[in-house]
Amino acid sequence: MNRWQKIAWFNVIVIVAVSTITAATIAVLYFKYGFPKAYAGLSLLGFMGFFGLSPLLFRQKKGSVDFDERDQLIHYRSVLAAYAIFFPVFTAACMIPWFILGSKTSVSLVILPIMLGIFGIFLILVQSIVTLIQYGRKGKDG
Repeated sequence: MNRWQKIAWFNVIVIVAVSTITAATIAVLYFKYGFPKAYAGLSLLGFMGFFGLSPLLFRQKKGSVDFDERDQLIHYRSVLAAYAIFFPVFTAACMIPWFILGSKTSVSLVILPIMLGIFGIFLILVQSIVTLIQYGRKGKDG
């Protein structure tokens, strides 16, 4: 498994673990205190900052080629796939409430940074999954 596969696996594991813990915390806080206080559970999404550790945890080995043409193509395709999936999902997330609630309804400004964070996490997740799929197609060593 090369460095980029390890980073992709690390990203997927961090997203799944932190999302699960955050959802469980919000559910517990909601049933115990109600919804305004349950928003405090969203602060656990800050642990997504562990993404920044992946280059430190999976450093390039001295004297080895870290990123060849094939890796560059896989990275390009994974970013392209992430954004190709992101835009329809983002559009649907913006438009479906508009169709359901109508144009005269207002949206709380609290929702906007939450949407930004969720879609940023979504982009990293899709890119990591597509990276793993592409490396998985070619065999054990990539």
